[in-house]
Amino acid sequence: MDRTKSRQPQGRMKRIIQKTRHGVRTDAFRSVCEILSLDPCDADFSQYDTSHPFWVDLMDVAMDHLAVPALACAVEQKSLGDQLPSLVNRHLDAMLRLNRSRNQQLREEALEIADALNEIDIVPIFMKGSAGLLTGFYDEPGIRIMSDLDVLVPLDTADDCRHHLTGLGFKSVPMIRHPRNKAIETFERSSSIAPIDLHHQVFDYEYQKILSAQDVMRDCVTHNCHHAEFAVPSATHQVMINVGHAQLNDRGYWYGNLPIRLLHDLAWLQRKASDEIDWQEIKRAFTTTQNTRALEFHLHAARKLLGVESDGNVEPQLVTRLLFWRSISLMGYPTLQRISFRFIRIFLLLSRELSAAELRARLRRNMIDPVWWQRHITIFWKGTR
Repeated sequence: MDRTKSRQPQGRMKRIIQKTRHGVRTDAFRSVCEILSLDPCDADFSQYDTSHPFWVDLMDVAMDHLAVPALACAVEQKSLGDQLPSLVNRHLDAMLRLNRSRNQQLREEALEIADALNEIDIVPIFMKGSAGLLTGFYDEPGIRIMSDLDVLVPLDTADDCRHHLTGLGFKSVPMIRHPRNKAIETFERSSSIAPIDLHHQVFDYEYQKILSAQDVMRDCVTHNCHHAEFAVPSATHQVMINVGHAQLNDRGYWYGNLPIRLLHDLAWLQRKASDEIDWQEIKRAFTTTQNTRALEFHLHAARKLLGVESDGNVEPQLVTRLLFWRSISLMGYPTLQRISFRFIRIFLLLSRELSAAELRARLRRNMIDPVWWQRHITIFWKGTR
């Protein structure tokens, strides 16, 4: 009897601490966004002492979203270093310096790839982060973490590209690809910093009517550097790629993800190339293909979190606002977010597989394949841990 009573306050206190920790993580997420936003940061971090869990969550959120170097740069630009613990400042500074060095090597590697493909009369189009890195788009070259180099080439040149990349020491990465995957192949070599993802389309097959590879190639902007010729998408197409990659290829608004890194890229695009962005073309492309909600969600999140104002007159509907509220709510519960992701992913994959006759036939074959079931059950359980 006495032992039961003594456990009750402890259990209640544990729930209070747990609830507080969830709130701290959400505050940390909002603080990261406020520091990275285009608006001046008037946040006061003096309420958190050096041992407060807020600082752990702040760095955890920044690392989860691959935004630590960007956070370091923003802290320096907005003179917030005095409000942060010295250990956090040192960590941010070290990550920025390391990523600056990594990006310099990536830039040299990208130019090497461009030079090699120029030999067979191919001008590669670098997309997403690599486009900004090669054109000096970011004020600080170490601000953007890149997991790979995304390169767009015509599909009929795939064999020639493979041959030349092999000559540079690259090897194909074996992986199971969807029959309509937008990528041709992924290449890597032991001396490389990051793999190369060779694309023949920009979006997954369901969304290629929004922006095709031919559209990007037609309007791309060509550059020359160290005798290497390469191209990057137009500013309008870069915005469309940014939105489509976050919300359609990665299905962000379905899963409740708020991709700070891509939202931050959109903020840079708006800051550096606002006069070159045709928002009406962007709105028309997403609306006519019935993907308005993806555009609404992305622009609403960019405005609310980073202060990015677009000229597209895209007002979020109630459903979009509710989806954004759900995403913010899930920030404090990473485990719940992972479980939600796994369940929703099942339905999205089924919808994708049933979108065409040949894919429906492929699914029927998989349904009677025990290896297919085993693989997906394993993936599901790993994702809930």
